[in-house]
Amino acid sequence: MAIELKDFRKTLSYAIQAPVANVIADLYKIEEINTISELKQKEYANKALYYLLGIVGLFILFMIVGNISLDKGLQALIVILLFLAFIILVIAGIYALVKRYKFNQLKISFFRSELTKKIVQMLSRDMDQSALIDLQLSFQPIERKENKINTIKHPNKPGWNIDNYEDTWLKVQGQFLDKTRFELSTSGICKRQYGWKTGRSGKSKHKSKTKFLGLDINLSLTYPQRRYGAVKILKNEVNDAIILPDLTYLKGLKVTEKAMHISVRISPQIAEEQEAVYQTVTAMFLSLYQVLNLAKILSK
Repeated sequence: MAIELKDFRKTLSYAIQAPVANVIADLYKIEEINTISELKQKEYANKALYYLLGIVGLFILFMIVGNISLDKGLQALIVILLFLAFIILVIAGIYALVKRYKFNQLKISFFRSELTKKIVQMLSRDMDQSALIDLQLSFQPIERKENKINTIKHPNKPGWNIDNYEDTWLKVQGQFLDKTRFELSTSGICKRQYGWKTGRSGKSKHKSKTKFLGLDINLSLTYPQRRYGAVKILKNEVNDAIILPDLTYLKGLKVTEKAMHISVRISPQIAEEQEAVYQTVTAMFLSLYQVLNLAKILSK
């Protein structure tokens, strides 16, 4: 699938239903777009600087022409030409700054694209090569209006509020060779506290502070009952099968006759470290599959 630059710039998100190989190819394309946009930003920033220097040079020429003796007709012609050059440089400078701004909008998080590639490659080892995978990936920041969950009063600062945000920036769904369906999602969590603060001078200033709270990972496995029906027998032992890396903790675990759901919170210290998040995702799959494999043995 070709990434439409115009559409990608508007949403900074990517959604597809395709084999893993196609998804990987598109993710490389997105990273390539980001690299090109960084080069373009530098290019247009340099052009804007050159145009500014040109404007300064024209201003100096204006001063020189105004202070030397020349034929009035020639002097008027030179002034008109310098003025036209000034207009052209101003327009070119504004154009360069606008283009730089547009390419800056294409800036993405390599952490998210690289992590997504590793996860889908890991999943593909137990999938049919032609099987389709549903993927939604966003590169938008967490702190956006549409991601705001609620606003609460600050517990310790009268007059201050706290906005809580949650952004599900990755969602992957598919099916393994054993017919077990998976759904994995990652959600960034942050809060922004804000209000008016009075300084020693008596002046009041509006202050705000954003704090990243970590990453929530949710995994659901919907398994074929014929193969793994004994999971319900192991309901009380599933918790013991969950082994997670350091700085992560279990938020929730639910087992039904058809599916298992696990929710994990990764500490903010490592929530944007690609390997730490990948190891947590891997541990979540391995933990649940340990239960499925035992259930498979018991079902025989």
